[in-house]
Amino acid sequence: MKEIRYIQTLEDLTSFSLHHHNRFGSMYQKYYPEIFLSITSTISAVMFFNSYPEEINYLAIVYLFLNILYYVYLRLTRKRKLINHFKKFYTEGREFKESELTIRFEDTYILTVTENVESKIPYEKLTRISKGNEALYIYLSNTQALVLPRRVFHSPSERQANIDFLLQKNENLSTAN
Repeated sequence: MKEIRYIQTLEDLTSFSLHHHNRFGSMYQKYYPEIFLSITSTISAVMFFNSYPEEINYLAIVYLFLNILYYVYLRLTRKRKLINHFKKFYTEGREFKESELTIRFEDTYILTVTENVESKIPYEKLTRISKGNEALYIYLSNTQALVLPRRVFHSPSERQANIDFLLQKNENLSTAN
């Protein structure tokens, strides 16, 4: 059957973590700052309009302006902070070592081989396939996936052929873009 061999890098793993966080993380994790800012902005608007006809509430205007600046700051820095957090997660206490990963698609299972570990994953154990900007993610559980970076595919049609093959092997597999 088809075999894919590549060097798994720290960027591959952090792109998976970022993809998983953005697509399948809890709404609370993703939108907490926006919820907080919308509530505090509403409070400052109410403070402003409660005193507006008689006097201008400069405190409410400054508070609203700071909320807007904080929102822009979050938008500009969130992705970078998440990537740094995920890199720390994968390297904490040790140096990350890039390793060669071989993934072979057999008739009844997927064989993964690294330097020290060989595992067989039945197609029935796959939960979903997710297409990201940097890679194709074949989920084995809610938080674990095989990462197939774009660089291992020669064309988009080859990538789609792999997806079709996996869908054929496991009809219960869901796909997410």
